[in-house]
Amino acid sequence: MSAKKAKAAAAGDDERAHLVTIDWERGQWSGRADQYPRKHRWHFADQLALEVSEVPGLAYDDGVRLDPWKSYVASIASGHMLAWLNVAFGHGVQVKSYMDRVEGVLSPLPEGRNWVSQVILHPQVTFSPGQQVTEAQRTRFHELAYRDCFIAASVKTRVTIAIAPDKPAP
Repeated sequence: MSAKKAKAAAAGDDERAHLVTIDWERGQWSGRADQYPRKHRWHFADQLALEVSEVPGLAYDDGVRLDPWKSYVASIASGHMLAWLNVAFGHGVQVKSYMDRVEGVLSPLPEGRNWVSQVILHPQVTFSPGQQVTEAQRTRFHELAYRDCFIAASVKTRVTIAIAPDKPAP
């Protein structure tokens, strides 16, 4: 989506884009009553296809290691990172690298189902040599990024940011 379309969508216009095609077939499981494979494919704008499935270790595990739960958590983290980088560079701060070891918390609901109740970000940022960024500035950048991230605004999952100390530039 172009920047112009993204701004229009953010302003409240109904902007739709074909982002992904989900493709599933019963295949070899045909004829087995009440059984079906969880493996399916995500086709991103016909440019990239990924096999996904349920969380490994559950019933019907088919060996696929990319699951929707991890992808949901990764989408939140990626959206925050991109918003954070936009804020940092917008304030004239040069960033060399950004690495985040993200946690997702799966919690039970009263009716027995589960939901992703929290995503905990642990961003570690390396600034370009000569950049002096205070902890207060980094915290403010995260606040602004969270405010500006359309993915964070779209989910009811609580997003927590555990800010790590700066990594010195090599």
